[in-house]
Amino acid sequence: MKKIKAIMFLGLVVALLVIGFSPISEAASIEGKREKATIQKQNVEEQDTEEIACSFEGENIIENEKEQNFISTQNMSSATENECTEGASFSRIINLLSNFSDIIQNIWWLITLVVAIFVLMNSLFSIRKKANKYTGEQVKKLIQDGKYIPGVFVELNNSKEVLRYFVYGKKWRKRLIKNFNYVYDNSYGEILKKACDNQNVCFRLNRMASTKKILETVNSAYEFHNNFRNSGIEFKQDYKESQILFEIIQYPYNEILGSLLKYSKVANGKYLILTGSAGNGKTNLLCSISELLVNLKQTTIFLNAREIEGDILDFIFDELGLPDLYKKHKEIYLYLVNLLLTVQNKFLFIIVDAINENDSDGFGNQISAFINKIADYSRAKIVVSCRNEYYKERFRKYLVEKVNIPVFEFDLKEQHYTSTAINRIIKTYSNHFNYSGNISLAVKSVLSEQLLLLRIFFEVNKDSHADVFSIRKHEIFAQYIEKLKQNNREYLETVLDTVTDFMIHSDNYDEISITDLEKTGITSGDIRKTVNSGILLSKKLVFHEGTIARNEKEVVYFVFDEMRDYCLARQILLNNISAYNVDGESVIEKLKQLKATGASCTEGVIHYCYVFFKTDELVSKLGQTEKMCNSILDLYRIPEGGERKSYWSMRYREEFQNLGLRIILTSGLELTDFEITYIQDCLRKDPYEDGGMFFDTMLDGTLYGGIYNLDIYLGILFGLKNKDAILNTFHTISARNNMDDRFIPEDFIKYYNELSDSERKLQIQKIAELFLLCFKLHDKDKQEELEDFFYNLPTHDKVQNDMILEMRIACGLEVKDYE
Repeated sequence: MKKIKAIMFLGLVVALLVIGFSPISEAASIEGKREKATIQKQNVEEQDTEEIACSFEGENIIENEKEQNFISTQNMSSATENECTEGASFSRIINLLSNFSDIIQNIWWLITLVVAIFVLMNSLFSIRKKANKYTGEQVKKLIQDGKYIPGVFVELNNSKEVLRYFVYGKKWRKRLIKNFNYVYDNSYGEILKKACDNQNVCFRLNRMASTKKILETVNSAYEFHNNFRNSGIEFKQDYKESQILFEIIQYPYNEILGSLLKYSKVANGKYLILTGSAGNGKTNLLCSISELLVNLKQTTIFLNAREIEGDILDFIFDELGLPDLYKKHKEIYLYLVNLLLTVQNKFLFIIVDAINENDSDGFGNQISAFINKIADYSRAKIVVSCRNEYYKERFRKYLVEKVNIPVFEFDLKEQHYTSTAINRIIKTYSNHFNYSGNISLAVKSVLSEQLLLLRIFFEVNKDSHADVFSIRKHEIFAQYIEKLKQNNREYLETVLDTVTDFMIHSDNYDEISITDLEKTGITSGDIRKTVNSGILLSKKLVFHEGTIARNEKEVVYFVFDEMRDYCLARQILLNNISAYNVDGESVIEKLKQLKATGASCTEGVIHYCYVFFKTDELVSKLGQTEKMCNSILDLYRIPEGGERKSYWSMRYREEFQNLGLRIILTSGLELTDFEITYIQDCLRKDPYEDGGMFFDTMLDGTLYGGIYNLDIYLGILFGLKNKDAILNTFHTISARNNMDDRFIPEDFIKYYNELSDSERKLQIQKIAELFLLCFKLHDKDKQEELEDFFYNLPTHDKVQNDMILEMRIACGLEVKDYE
């Protein structure tokens, strides 16, 4: 229907052009006919004159007296003819003037039409200029807010490479073909081509293959190698011996083909969802990609979801300053833009950042409708970003289930950073902020996961040479606020308290209008100085569509979500604390209220309130620490009899699914007895949900020197006091979704060899010995490799016996039950 309307519109334009030329053609035709008639009349007059002349010569016999009469008659006739000629000339002049006037009017009308068409075409061609200018302004605001520092942006992994394939799409078709053919362009590939009897598997792509064909071929090859895991592939009889070889080396193939499959999918797609935890670089990455798109002369619209109000398409038209005429005919206008982009071989990229920050009613349905509408245009591509904490629970149903086009879901949290990449970004930031101290591996790992936290850390440690071996977010945030207060003490704390207090009482955690701030006595100068003091607060204009006119207001908001959550928690606590008492019940009620409404700040506020209850001296003196902490953990505790069927979450090995576990194990504080009890309760009721992530957290501590380690893990594991519970939990260390998963048993030898500290080496050995006692690997060669290595260590007998004893104490089982 849209195409028909657009074609009709184009037809109308052509028709108007034709009509515009028609009056001129008609006028020219009439004038031509008049000239022809005049010429014919002149010919007739000339013929009459010749006949009269001949009659004079033939009548010499006429008397002289008749000659005078004849002359007199001729004079009268001549006078009459002159009068007629003068009348005809005047009439002709009048007609010419009238025709000239008509021509002038038609030319004027045609010029008007041409100008109108020129304005229309110019607006179509200027859409890129308007969009890219708007995007540049959005990126500039993020730079001013400190959320994006172009000079220190570092590619930590292949995240940007994935988005490059999305950007270039079919243009990188040859790159995909080359990389795929390279996998099999060797002796192993030749064996596969001869040994494989599966007609659905192709080991070489034609250089003219389409992106769709590439995707199908890569997917078939990936599934083919994946089937080696379960011996699901049968080679031809002459190549049976080679089959074992490919069963052993399936993982390198799957790793390479897995990456190619990811690139092929995203290159074929037009809709991408970017997810990740707060501050781990989503906005940084999208800003960098936006700059790339603008440099490629692609039409790019970068939207901050927090600013969107009402219909998203109307919002875009307003922000770009497009005329109301186009707004009334959006579908036709977009189709014409799509047609123009097709001719130019370009795309329209719409990037919507941080949709979780828009709490307005109905926004989920609005974003679904918007994506479905834009998806109708072949030259449009969409990127949406969302925090993990809100994606699965709140927005996935709108972004995936209610959307009519295929989606590529890309999680930054799942992308692992190599030690080289982490060291590179730490070095870059250290140089930028003149920091010369040493940072432990554990701290580097935490900082690399949240780039805004990294920025705040270096702001706090600017021009410092102090060594940092542990990090706690709440302490970093407190230090950052104190650092800002050093130069702005007289106003910053007042502004901060007023902003957070207003947000709490209005249940609006996104922003506060400057007008409301000024009503409380805060001056515009104090607001400006607070905004300019760092990356704590920023301000912007927001627009509201009224029934009569469009109005605007200036608002203040927190730049970093987690900093906002910390400040809100701080204010909630300040409102319920005196010098001698803590009203913990009121705090808990407020947290329950936040959880019930699903406010965007809920998880962070609960986290920092928990940390306060656990660490505050007054709470400890009042004997309320365990009670208050357990009250918060009860919000997420699995109820008795509420054991759930185990499932494999998309991020089960990347972050804790149980928010209680996430709060406990991401606070950076030593574990207490009541926390260990909560952890064991979760592992007993649903080990597969977070068992793998729990092991990874403890292993990270052993590898990088954190406060948690594998000895703590074993203590909690044996504390389950039940054979099945212990084995179910311990088994999750080998669970994996794909080749990118870390910390599987096959890596025990590598970890042992990489560590230099004997105590930490012993922790790895204990886990390996216990695993070999309890389980067998599917890969017999790897099983034998592990046994050969650990069973030949000098401490093998002692460590193995210790593990057997621990199991016996924990469960009261005989040794033979494990051998």
